[in-house]
Amino acid sequence: MEEANRLKKAEIDAACRRNQLSDRMMTLIYEMRAKSGFQTTGYQLADIPAGVVPAGRRPAIAQDSNLISSVYDPNMPHFYPSFIGYPALANMSQSTDYRCVYEATAQEMTRTWGEVKVANDGDDKTYDDKLRRIEARMKELNVRDLMRRHIENEMIFGRSQLFIKIKGHESKKDIPLLINSLALGKGCLKELVLVEPIWTTPSFYNANDATAPDFFKPSKWFVMGEEVHNDRLLTLVMRPVPDMLKPAYNFGGISMLQLMQPYVERWQRTVDSVSDLIHSFSLTGIKTDMSNTLAGGEDGVTQLLLRSKLFAQLRGNQNLMLLDKDAEEFFQFNTPLSTLDNLLQKAQEQMAAPSRTPLVKLLGITPSGLNASSDGEIQVYHEYISGMQESYLLPQLTAVLKLIQLDLFGEIDPQIVFTFNPLEQLNDEQVANTDKVKAERDSAFINAGVLSQEEVRARLAKDEDGDYSGIDAEDVPEPPEWGLSNGDNQKEAGYATSNLA
Repeated sequence: MEEANRLKKAEIDAACRRNQLSDRMMTLIYEMRAKSGFQTTGYQLADIPAGVVPAGRRPAIAQDSNLISSVYDPNMPHFYPSFIGYPALANMSQSTDYRCVYEATAQEMTRTWGEVKVANDGDDKTYDDKLRRIEARMKELNVRDLMRRHIENEMIFGRSQLFIKIKGHESKKDIPLLINSLALGKGCLKELVLVEPIWTTPSFYNANDATAPDFFKPSKWFVMGEEVHNDRLLTLVMRPVPDMLKPAYNFGGISMLQLMQPYVERWQRTVDSVSDLIHSFSLTGIKTDMSNTLAGGEDGVTQLLLRSKLFAQLRGNQNLMLLDKDAEEFFQFNTPLSTLDNLLQKAQEQMAAPSRTPLVKLLGITPSGLNASSDGEIQVYHEYISGMQESYLLPQLTAVLKLIQLDLFGEIDPQIVFTFNPLEQLNDEQVANTDKVKAERDSAFINAGVLSQEEVRARLAKDEDGDYSGIDAEDVPEPPEWGLSNGDNQKEAGYATSNLA
C-alpha cells in the first residue's frame, strides 16, 4: 500500500510539474498580449487571500485568466459580469432577506434527518449492536449539525468542504486517502472540520484531456498554505457552473445569494419606495395672496414663514386652522394607498423564486383567499428537497458512514446504508386513519389466504414507528371458537355445562 501511494504521489507530482510549465507559458503569452495593447473584457478571477497559497507557489487557476476572458455585454438584464467575491457574499449573509433562504433550505434538508439501517430489508436484529454504535458515533461527531452548516456554507459562497482528519496523517495530507480496510483501521477517524472556500484554492487539476473523468476537477487544494489531496476533502457544490467559468468561481458553484441578489434588491427598493410614499402620501397647502411675498417684502416673507411653521407644529385632529374666507383656501391631495399591499406582496413572492421555497416555509406567510391552501406547493417543495438530499447530501453521508465503520470495526459492510426519513409528517388523526386502512387490508389478505397471521405480525413487530413494535411474531393468539364474540362464547360454554350436569 505504501508503494502504491508513493507511485501515485510521483505521478501527481509529475503532472503538477507539467502544469506549472504550462502555467508559465500561458502567463508569458498573456503578458506579451498586454504589452502589445491587446485587451479583452471578461470575467475576473476570484481574489485569494494572502496565506492560502504557499510562498513561492501560484494558484492553478492563474493559467486560465485568458480562457475566461470572453467578451460579454454587461448591460444585459440579470447578467452577472463576474463572481461577486467572498467578502460581498459574507456581507449579504448578514441581511435577513438573504439568510431566510439558506437557513430554511438547510434546516429542511436535515429536519427529519434519517437512519442507519440494513439494505434490502435485511434482518436488523443481527446488526442491532453495530447500528447503535454507528448512530452513537455520528452523534459524537455531530454529523447532523455539521451537514446543516455544510449546506448553509455552500449556499452562501457556492462551495463548502469538510476536511477528513485522520489520526497519524498530519504529515500525509497531500497523498490520496484510500477509504478501505487496507489503508485505515480501528480508531482512524479523529474529526470532520468545516472549511469555508475563502481559505482554499486548487493547486492542480487536469485541464488538458477533456475525455478524462477528472477534467476540470481539482486533485489537490491549497488550504492555508498546505497542500491537501482532494480525497481528504468532501466538497459540496449544488449549483455548478460550466467549465469555462469554474476558475472565475474558484472552482465552486454560483452562490444562492448571488442568484437572489436582483430579486432582493427589487424587494428592498420597493419597500423603501412604499415607506417613503406612506410618509408623505398627503400634500397639504393654502391658496393665499403671494404678491407681497413675491415682491420681496421682508415683513410678508417673515409672517408667511411664521404662519407655515405654526401650522406644521400644531397640525392635528385636536387643533384649529383659521383662514381668510375671501383671500385664502385650504386644500389637500392624498395619494391612493389601496394597491400598495399588492405591490409589496408580488415583490416579496418573487424572492422565493430562485430557491423554489414556498412563502409559508420561507417567510411564514400563508395564502389568502377563499379555499386558499399551500399543500400542493409544500408537496412539490418536499420533492425538490428530497431530490437535493439524494443527489448532493447522500454521497457525503455515505463517505462519512464508511469512515465511521472503519473507525469502529476496521471494515466496511456494504449492507449498512443511510436513508433519509420522509419529509412529510402525519398528525395523530392521519396516522390513525392510515393504521385503520392497513388493518382492513391485512384482514382481507388473511381471509383470502394471501397472507398468514404470522406474516402480518412479523411486519407489525418490525415497524419501529407502530404501536406493536417488538411483539413476538410467532406468539399468535388463538381465534375465538365457533366464530362468536367473547360474550356469546361464555354463554355457550355455560349452556353446555348445565346440560352436562
